[in-house]
Amino acid sequence: MNPTINLKTPLIRLTNLEKTLGWTGQLWAKCEFQNPTGSFKDRGSVVEINQALKQNKKGVVCASTGNLAISVAAFATQKNLPCVVFIPQQTSSNKLKQATTRGAVLKKVINYDQCVIKAKQFASQQNYFLCGNYELRRYGQSNIGLELATSGIDFDTFVVPVGNGTLGCSIAEGFAVYGKFPQFLGVQGLGADPVYRAWKKNKVITQIKKPQTVASSICIGNPMDGKLTLAWIKRTRGQMVAVTDKQIIDAQKFLAKTEGIYVETAAATTLAGLQKTKTKIQALTVVLILTGSGLKE
Repeated sequence: MNPTINLKTPLIRLTNLEKTLGWTGQLWAKCEFQNPTGSFKDRGSVVEINQALKQNKKGVVCASTGNLAISVAAFATQKNLPCVVFIPQQTSSNKLKQATTRGAVLKKVINYDQCVIKAKQFASQQNYFLCGNYELRRYGQSNIGLELATSGIDFDTFVVPVGNGTLGCSIAEGFAVYGKFPQFLGVQGLGADPVYRAWKKNKVITQIKKPQTVASSICIGNPMDGKLTLAWIKRTRGQMVAVTDKQIIDAQKFLAKTEGIYVETAAATTLAGLQKTKTKIQALTVVLILTGSGLKE
């Protein structure tokens, strides 16, 4: 990792939310939206760009729903590496602008799953480094878990959005380094919830060919780390939750009005999921992983 980049993010207590919800434990937020490009993706991008340089690649390429594109483009341009991104057609124009402003060349594809296929082909044919390497990303993003584990706060549960599932697994791995295994509470948008469906039915994950949710960052029908996510949820005695578009939007507004924190819809799923499971965990010390800024959408 580049030692000149410090990606440690704030951890704040959500006292207003505690009072409003009647929470008898403690509620905290890990503010990943305060990374340089406004999302947790920066932690993995730093690692991947360094790998691209070590392997003397001509450039970097990735599949993205938006945040990864912005992040990879930012750190690639810092190192003078060309960046190509395959992106779903429904990606917000604001995210597209943030990526192209940082030098990314965008190639629109029907959906995320097709983006993954196209990006892999491009990397192989053009000698580009394929970003979105989930082992490398887990290494970078595990620092979130490490920071939480060494914060001096004994967390019972962490709540995290689940798209590909990589982030939640990374955090669990970071906690595990210190022998800590807080409950993994994963949240998906209803309609883009293959991991939730598998968890609920205790079956293998089945791809959703046309996933739909207002939380575009986690609108993924074939999660790369879905199987690993289920394994970590089982190991930590955690659970999956699916929330509706209305619940997500309401949670986004609720967090902004109570704590003054405006996050993107994917990040707001954490509060929506918390509210849905409140009666089971309201006496616990819980941290919401607020993955991205609302200014991105």
